[in-house]
Amino acid sequence: SVSSTTSEPNSMEESFQQQLLREFQDYYKNNLDKKTSHNNDMCSLLPNPTPSTLSLWSHFLPHILDSSKHAHDWHEYEFHDFTARLLSILTPDRLIRGVKTLPLDWTPFQRSLTILHKRWTAIQKEVDSFRKKNNLSPTDPIDPKTIEKLQNSIPNAPRKLNILIMGGSVTMGVVCHLNPVTTQTGKYSRRACAWPGRLNTFFPYLFGYYDLVNIDSLALGGTNTESGRTIWDYSILPDEIPYPDILINGYATNDMHYNSVQDAIKRNVTLEQSVFELSQSFIRQVLTPKKGCGHPPPLLLYLDDYLGNEQNEIRETMISSRVIHELSGYYGIGSISYADVVRDIVYGDTREWWFSSNWYEKGDYERAVHPHMGMHISTVWVVGYYLLNLLTTYCSLPRDGNRPNSIVGKSLEKYEYNPQYGLPPLREPNKNLVGNPKRKPRGLPPLLTDELSIEHVTQQWTEESQSNAHLWKNNEECIAEGHSIDEMDHAPLPKPCLLSWVANLERHLDNPKRLEGKLQPFVSSNDGWSAADDNGKLGWVPSSGLGSKFTMNWKSVSQPVKAVTWMIMRSYGEKWAGSTLNVQVYSGDALFASEDIVGFHDKHTSETYNIKMELDGDGVTVGSDLTIKFQLTGGSTFKISGMAICDH
Repeated sequence: SVSSTTSEPNSMEESFQQQLLREFQDYYKNNLDKKTSHNNDMCSLLPNPTPSTLSLWSHFLPHILDSSKHAHDWHEYEFHDFTARLLSILTPDRLIRGVKTLPLDWTPFQRSLTILHKRWTAIQKEVDSFRKKNNLSPTDPIDPKTIEKLQNSIPNAPRKLNILIMGGSVTMGVVCHLNPVTTQTGKYSRRACAWPGRLNTFFPYLFGYYDLVNIDSLALGGTNTESGRTIWDYSILPDEIPYPDILINGYATNDMHYNSVQDAIKRNVTLEQSVFELSQSFIRQVLTPKKGCGHPPPLLLYLDDYLGNEQNEIRETMISSRVIHELSGYYGIGSISYADVVRDIVYGDTREWWFSSNWYEKGDYERAVHPHMGMHISTVWVVGYYLLNLLTTYCSLPRDGNRPNSIVGKSLEKYEYNPQYGLPPLREPNKNLVGNPKRKPRGLPPLLTDELSIEHVTQQWTEESQSNAHLWKNNEECIAEGHSIDEMDHAPLPKPCLLSWVANLERHLDNPKRLEGKLQPFVSSNDGWSAADDNGKLGWVPSSGLGSKFTMNWKSVSQPVKAVTWMIMRSYGEKWAGSTLNVQVYSGDALFASEDIVGFHDKHTSETYNIKMELDGDGVTVGSDLTIKFQLTGGSTFKISGMAICDH
């Protein structure tokens, strides 16, 4: 007998399957001609039609496991079983939960794919030549070191795709070394263990040792989105870090930190309001071009990695998730959630510590915000899955050059109808149907506040777009103005600061001698201050205690100075009790700003704060002298971990 669920020849099920397959094939045959196909980018490397992310990830699971090895665990793969167990729990359908929102404007991602394809094509050409020279078939393996040598020998090789990850101590890899396999973890500590560092090896392993992506991490313990906003606003990127094509905000955990809570209380706002304001400010900073032409904003992605217990009430811990979701929907940015991928696992057994912190490490439940090695391995997959999903989604989109969602698209024009990709011609194309929408104004939508109304949002957006028209230009307009546009490279970043630095942020500012060398040209007098590195926290400190003072001086400044920002560390204990620094800003005899900055708090952590002092009037003008005086007026110590003396 035949089962009732078995499809017989000519059955309804078989007919439907055949019809669906035939129509699918006809669609690609009729509509994806040479003009509109993906013949010249990374999409051409995928099967046609483009497979789903789920099917690709499932098919290549063994390869993904093998590519997840740490660089120092290449030969032994000591963590093989642990990694395999993690991967078996984080099934592809579970990883989908990490894909929260996709970008509304695909232009930055399209630019990224072009960069990848140029480099991939150059490497592939060298590999093909090597195969031909050595009589190797396309399936014969090539030693990884040989591929590396071939890549390094390419003259004027196209650059890699630049991804920048900004974050705090979790992104930095604090306690990442803790794992259930071994306690011999010296080679796996901190940055080398953290998920950004692991991504730098995961992608080359995954791509057959083709080195296509450069990943940089700007991660400092105790910093949050406010610090990230300052770093981006004042272009405090180390010289060795290029302007990013993709920028990932990884500050979610530190945005929910105790110090963020205390800061919100001082400003008489809720934590949710504080996180919202900081995040919105950061998003607007990054998405606003630093120059009208030559500096397109990167593809901005937000990562929600917070599963800590700074707050014990679960709804409170989800503030960051709610804020990211609301802002990503409003501004059309991409967002990823590690937290939502594993939330039910962690809440189902809060004593586990593969995916979260070990809240019961000492027996009793306690505060712990830093997850261990399992989280960092897993985050590689969450982020990797999201990026692969961007690729498969983009490669499945119709391609006609018409991008109504672009931030620099044709504004305030009606949407045009295009009879392609299976859509029929209109029966009455000249008939006007009232009420049809116009394309949105260029640029960012208005600042999202409690007062922004539906009644006035269109007018406000239009007015802001027109007043900032010099910023929102597409390539065609830039070329028409005589600018040379190369989408693959960027003009040097504008430098709005006379002096800007953050200790340990760059490779050449990682010890006291180098910090003293950085400051020496600007310090005109010094009575008791020096560079020090206490417990891995480098900074400028009053080594002579109370009364220690120094002065910084600039003669005839070359650019205006309207604000000075200090990144300072606040700490606790007897040593830090009463710590207070007085800062005064002068031009000639005129005092432009003065503030007493507190360097202590009552929490048993050492954290970074940004203190911004805005100068009176128009600030210090070009050609004037600038003097800044510092004196320790309370306590016995203080620490300055960064400075930004800038034109805004």
